[in-house]
Amino acid sequence: MSPCSTACQREEVSGRILTEEVNKVLGEMKTRVENCYATGQCNGWKNVNKTSLIGTMINVEYKPYLMNTINISALPKTAEELLKIVKDKIRYVTEILKVSLVAWCTNASGESAKMQCLLVKEMPWIVVVDCWAHQVNFD
Repeated sequence: MSPCSTACQREEVSGRILTEEVNKVLGEMKTRVENCYATGQCNGWKNVNKTSLIGTMINVEYKPYLMNTINISALPKTAEELLKIVKDKIRYVTEILKVSLVAWCTNASGESAKMQCLLVKEMPWIVVVDCWAHQVNFD
């Protein structure tokens, strides 16, 4: 019988049940990516409410794994702030997921390009690349 075969309360679904499902998905992801090589990437955009967001993901064996979507509306939109986010994600994938991260990809905006330079200064072993899709004019 499903844990919600009787009507679940909103608090239960958004609390205990959601936490259990998140832990299950993260456990499965860790099993799949542990001890593999990966590339990471991030991209920023605004949603329909004009909230500034940055999404992060890794790619392992040609498969994408979504990491986080971070609300950065209250933060300065600077290379230094983006670097903090990227370093936090790199730390997570290398220390928690046990992935060997070899590259990081961003769009080619001025702040992203500056962040790439700062990242390489701190982590000279990492390859940084611009997103190919952001370089092509689809008109």
